[in-house]
Amino acid sequence: MEVTITVEDRQVRALLDQTPARIDRALRAGMTDATVLLVNQMRTYPPRRPGSSYRRTNTLKGSWARRIDGSGADIVGHVESNGNVAPYNRLVQDRTRQATVHRGRWQTAQDVAERSRGQINDMFAARIRAAIG
Repeated sequence: MEVTITVEDRQVRALLDQTPARIDRALRAGMTDATVLLVNQMRTYPPRRPGSSYRRTNTLKGSWARRIDGSGADIVGHVESNGNVAPYNRLVQDRTRQATVHRGRWQTAQDVAERSRGQINDMFAARIRAAIG
């Protein structure tokens, strides 16, 4: 008795051909998710100091922007505060240069990045899982 097994791999080959583009789209979507999250967090101001008469201009909030460069495994997300818009940005939201008056009140870019790492990893994992089914 002879048994013949035939495997039709056309669908598998088609899926493999589509995979790089799907992964690229998933990584770009994950990077978009991550950079939007970080920008939104950096734009969040602490509550006003009780009794302060200082009127906020929200210039620092408006100085934060994001962009994405590259593709695939070489994709890079940038979240930056424009020093031309808010030249004092580092004195407020950079851990190494933060002025004493802002310490403990204003979150730094480093604080936000560290605090968000797990959530960002989860965002990328979800996008890739969705892409490869």
